[in-house]
Amino acid sequence: MRKDPILACLLNLFLVGTGHMYLGQIGKGILILAVGLALGLVTPVATALVAVWAMYDAYKTAKNMGQ
Repeated sequence: MRKDPILACLLNLFLVGTGHMYLGQIGKGILILAVGLALGLVTPVATALVAVWAMYDAYKTAKNMGQ
């Protein structure tokens, strides 16, 4: 089933890692969520960087899945 790249990207904006879970990459999504939360305890900037990367990666992954 084709997944929407924009939705995958936006899900990561709301809660990092959920875009990957939506794409069926449950383990990767949980790992990204755990890293994002752990880094959030240290500095919000690191969490923001993880979130931006996760948004990009989920978008790119969804596009590749649709091909």
